[in-house]
Amino acid sequence: MRLRRIDLPAFGCLSDFGAELSPGLNLFVGENEAGKSTLQAAISALLYGFFENERALRAENERYERFRPWTGSVYRGTLEYELSNGDRYEVRRDFAADVATQLIDVATGLDVASKFGRGRHGNVPFARKQFGMSRGVFQSCAFVSQGEIFDVTQGASPSQIGDAVAALADSAGRDVSAARAIKSLKSVESRIGSDAARTAELPRARQHLTRAQAELAAGEEARAQAARTARELEERRVLVRQLQDERARTEALALRTQIATLRSRLDAVAAETDEAERAESEAEALSTGAGFPASLRDEMLALKGRWSQLLNGIERLRGDRDGATAAISDNERLEYETLREGVGTLTDEQVRALETVAFEPTARGVTAAIGDALRAIVRWIAGRVRRILRQEDPPTAEAAPAVSAEEARALLDRHRRFLSLRPRSELAGRLTTEVAGQEAALETIEGQLRNLMAAAGISEANVDEGLRAFEAAAQDHVRHQSALARAAEARHRCDATLAGRTIEETETRLADCERALSDLLAKRPELADIETDRSLEQLAKERDRLRDELQEAQLEEGRLEQKVDLVLEQHRPASELEEEAARWRREVERLEKARAAVALARSQIEEAMVQVYRDFAPAVNTFLSEGIEKVTEGRYSRAHVDPASLRVSLLLPETGEVITDPPVSHGTRTMVYVLMRVGLAQHMSAIGEPVPLVLDDPFVDLDSRRLPRMMDYLLTLSERMQVLFFTKEASIVRWFEEHASGPEHRVHGLAETRLSRASL
Repeated sequence: MRLRRIDLPAFGCLSDFGAELSPGLNLFVGENEAGKSTLQAAISALLYGFFENERALRAENERYERFRPWTGSVYRGTLEYELSNGDRYEVRRDFAADVATQLIDVATGLDVASKFGRGRHGNVPFARKQFGMSRGVFQSCAFVSQGEIFDVTQGASPSQIGDAVAALADSAGRDVSAARAIKSLKSVESRIGSDAARTAELPRARQHLTRAQAELAAGEEARAQAARTARELEERRVLVRQLQDERARTEALALRTQIATLRSRLDAVAAETDEAERAESEAEALSTGAGFPASLRDEMLALKGRWSQLLNGIERLRGDRDGATAAISDNERLEYETLREGVGTLTDEQVRALETVAFEPTARGVTAAIGDALRAIVRWIAGRVRRILRQEDPPTAEAAPAVSAEEARALLDRHRRFLSLRPRSELAGRLTTEVAGQEAALETIEGQLRNLMAAAGISEANVDEGLRAFEAAAQDHVRHQSALARAAEARHRCDATLAGRTIEETETRLADCERALSDLLAKRPELADIETDRSLEQLAKERDRLRDELQEAQLEEGRLEQKVDLVLEQHRPASELEEEAARWRREVERLEKARAAVALARSQIEEAMVQVYRDFAPAVNTFLSEGIEKVTEGRYSRAHVDPASLRVSLLLPETGEVITDPPVSHGTRTMVYVLMRVGLAQHMSAIGEPVPLVLDDPFVDLDSRRLPRMMDYLLTLSERMQVLFFTKEASIVRWFEEHASGPEHRVHGLAETRLSRASL
């Protein structure tokens, strides 16, 4: 098989990479980080994929993630190759998703992947079937890396190099070989042991089986003793379950009763709260009467009574006054006033004097003095009357005129007229005076009323309206106080109903009870419809009694359980012992079978290894001797590979002896390992599909003399097999330009990748 073309739109650090591969030597040149190792991994991944198992292994996932495109674009590539029979194929893989792999027959253009079956992750095992090699065998034959050479040759002797190649030859891996497998199988045989051994696994397993069987028998006797206690324990458990059922029933009834009580309380509280809020709303509406000075109400009522009484009295007096005033005319009133000024002041004595003058002018027995005085009085009165009637000014000092009898009688007539008018006039005057006095008193009281109304915030000008406003404000105050009292009483009833708790606490308690009942009914749905007429206190007492009995029963149950445990504490459960005995019985059988299988496997591997080495050693012998002689210019003319172990021996020119593990340089060890790996590839290609040789800068330890000869040898080798050589060395590029200029050889440049994946 040879590779013809590879295209990588995106793979690891490579993007938009493509290369036509020549059938001979292909030299890939690039600095570090240019993608040389990535390109080698891409060849392997395109042929074999990343995943070989139904379930992706951790190492496979890590390798898949390692070569995910740095640019984050598509994750795919194509590889065209040609088999030794001339058939050409192009494999197309998309690694970004679980997309089926395509295998195109170049001659027909058809996808023939289905002929090889399909696995997970789009994998098609065409390479394994076409090349006759697994991924591991292919990589062991075709790929030789600088790191691998360093690991194998660093401090290793030629014989140890032979061991490494032998491991690749018989198992396709340097870490695993048939010899190591045989050694491991012998170690397993020793670990399992023979019948005569005492400390090996098989004898120990038989001892464990014997002890388990003895412990099982001893446990049977102890379990019989514990069975009687277990029966008593079961009876106690039945009682515990009964008490638990009764307690759960009582608890459910208590919760229901408590829920009903709490709901009733909350309903009552809601009603009382509504009543309190209504009363408070009423009080708020009457808030204008809140500040009414109720202390003034009694004084206001007293003044109002007096005011009303005075008002009514004034009305009556006014009526009487108006009646009395109407009973005397204006002329009579004027006449009365005139008479009152004239004769109204006459005393009884003066009246008698006038009567004497008028009716007894010559009365005898009256002394002269009395007569003179009487006459003087009469004259004065008469004069005054005349002045009043005439409206004259009082006379100056003049002699009083003499009063005649007629004048005296006239005065008496006027006096009598005065006396007749006086009752009606005086009544009218008296009533007028009383009215004025009462009105003054009324005005005083009204002033006091206005002062009280002002103190109450009433500014009505009319007293009657002010009194009505005062009374209305007083009533509002009374209703306001009544509303506040009703609200306080309702709040008090709420507090009494809540029994010292808040509404929120009661609601929380109700919710807790409802939740507890719901949880209880979820566990015991049979208690959903039970009812009782017992009180909460009775149920609480019953619940406490059942709790005490249950605790006592559970304590007894625990005591019996402890008694059973004490009986069996030195004996494991029978099931465990039976399981352990069965396990050791199976272990004995397994070890006996394993011992037989290991012996058979060791024998078969030894036979197969001898056969593989017998076939491989002669071919490698010839190739190694030829190559080492050419590269070393005859210093080492012969190399020998032991067919039993593939260990290498060299003919030393200094002694002429063939020596195993000769003291050679690191460069010579590198050369020996590479030549043996090439020989391995040729041998595997001879028995199957030839594979290309992929070398990753393996000659960094060769000196300037041996390196060109080694490259010359590879150039000769490329006539028989395709070689892909990866390097960064300018000396190898110069050698290629001088010695490999033919069309069957090609150099490919790889640009340095400037961005690291971490930076992306």
